[in-house]
Amino acid sequence: MKRFIDPCCPECFNSKDNPCTQFIECCLSGPLCHENPACKEKREAIVQRLAHSPAYRDS
Repeated sequence: MKRFIDPCCPECFNSKDNPCTQFIECCLSGPLCHENPACKEKREAIVQRLAHSPAYRDS
């Protein structure tokens, strides 16, 4: 997973044909559909890399 929109792992079902209704929230604080610390760490790393300011999620 290198891009914000990439699935975190094979358990992620989000796709063009089957979009996740919680996609944005899942990308920011997920995964929401399954528990996986490695996925969570990968997502957090992407969020931190893309953040324009340290408090952008708090606004």
